[in-house]
Amino acid sequence: MSDSDTDLDETVVPPPPDDGSVRASVARLVASGRELAEAEFAWARVKAAVIADGLRRWLIFASLAMIFLVIGVIILIGSAIIALAQVVGPLLASLIVAGISITLAAIFALVARNVFTGMFGDEEGV
Repeated sequence: MSDSDTDLDETVVPPPPDDGSVRASVARLVASGRELAEAEFAWARVKAAVIADGLRRWLIFASLAMIFLVIGVIILIGSAIIALAQVVGPLLASLIVAGISITLAAIFALVARNVFTGMFGDEEGV
C-alpha cells in the first residue's frame, strides 16, 4: 500500500495554458498522454492485485479438495482390501487392489499425457 500512498502524494503538473502556439498544444498533448498512461498503469495494478487474491483463494481451496480426495481414496482402498480379504485372503486381496490401482493410475497418466500433448504438441495431430 505504500506505493499507492506515494502515488497520491505526487502533484500533477497542469499543462501550460493554450496560447495558440504549436508548442503549447504539443505540451498539453504530452501531459494528457502521461496522465492517461499513469491512470492505465494504476488500473492494471489494481486488476492484477484482484486476480492474484482470487488465485490465492482458489489455490487454498483446491489444495484442501485434493487433500481430502487423497484421504478418501486411501480409505476406499483400505476398505476394499478388508472386504476382499474375507473372500480370497489378505495377501491376494492386497495384490488385487494394488493391481487395479496401478492399472487405473497408468490409464489416467496416459490420458493426461494425451491431453498435454494435444495442448502443446504439433498442430498436425489435431
